[in-house]
Amino acid sequence: MTLGFLLKNTYNLLLRRQLHFEFDRIPLKAKNISNKKLRNLFLIGLNRILPITKAKGFPYMAHISPSGLCDLRCPICPTHDPQARGKTFLPFETFKKLIDEIGNYLIYVILWSWGEPFLNPDIYRMIRYAGDKNILSVSSTNLNKLSREDAKKLVSSGLDALIIALDGVTQESYSKYRVGGSAQRVIEHSKMLVEEKKKSKAKKPFINLRMVVSKDNESEIEDFKRLARDIGVDMVSFKAFSTKQPGYADPELDRRYTPRYKKYRWYKYLPDFSTDRRAKKYNCKFPWTKPTLFADGEILSCEYDFHYEYPFGNINNQSFRDIWFSPAAKRFRRQFIKDRNSFNFCRDCVFDYTLIPGCILEQEVLTDER
Repeated sequence: MTLGFLLKNTYNLLLRRQLHFEFDRIPLKAKNISNKKLRNLFLIGLNRILPITKAKGFPYMAHISPSGLCDLRCPICPTHDPQARGKTFLPFETFKKLIDEIGNYLIYVILWSWGEPFLNPDIYRMIRYAGDKNILSVSSTNLNKLSREDAKKLVSSGLDALIIALDGVTQESYSKYRVGGSAQRVIEHSKMLVEEKKKSKAKKPFINLRMVVSKDNESEIEDFKRLARDIGVDMVSFKAFSTKQPGYADPELDRRYTPRYKKYRWYKYLPDFSTDRRAKKYNCKFPWTKPTLFADGEILSCEYDFHYEYPFGNINNQSFRDIWFSPAAKRFRRQFIKDRNSFNFCRDCVFDYTLIPGCILEQEVLTDER
């Protein structure tokens, strides 16, 4: 969300108090935007276009991890990194404290990070609480666990959009990465969720069935599209695969997982499978616009700082205002502008040198539920 984007949407913002935007190509609409949120959006817009160290306002989005735990064992996911932090469930009271302090500025929250968010029994309360504060919510799930009662709770919670991660039509391709999961179970649970949504005549959540495209499943693209239509989800999308995380940025991993077909690749590779760095670097503004809250209450600049190398502070012990404008946050932003590559988790940022903007290779909206 750039200042140019905000200026183009001036009519909707000022006169209709609405903002139409996309998150990972998922269409979202924020309504009844308050004067306080509106002022903050334009203040933060200055941080989007100018190299200003000082944060001009509060974040308009927040990346929140309801769970640092997961029921699957995907090979390069930091959830199982022994040095990764925040391996617990986010207490509802910690979530509530954050929302109470900055909810008047937030347009939306992203409710997942490295764990499976729906393992946290308080996830539905969190979604409802955000909605009561007029904050949109988006989440993602491997959907290996879902009871009929859970499906009802999810539909009635008010979640705006849900991404279902199904990385393969067959168990053989799916289990190559989603270790410990069942493709058939995810398909059955997806059908159950669509059924409950239809039963209640609900327009939310907007359900996106997604495949992360790898060498193991790229031959199933068309089958995946047909499956999405058969299930009745609102959208089907294909996400680019990346191994670029601290501790995992290894050309051999890219050689192992990267799709054979170049049209499904996120990067251009050199012969040794290192990334061709002649493409454009990502103009990251996350330290000014999107804090990450891990399940133990720690606030960081990015979810990829999962070893807590540069923490801003802990919401359980401090106010968000004190954390966001703290000396630690100011030092980080100053160094970030000076040399982003000086940070370990930034050096191999997944968004640098990509062939496409964002991470979605292809998508199709299948229904009118927008």
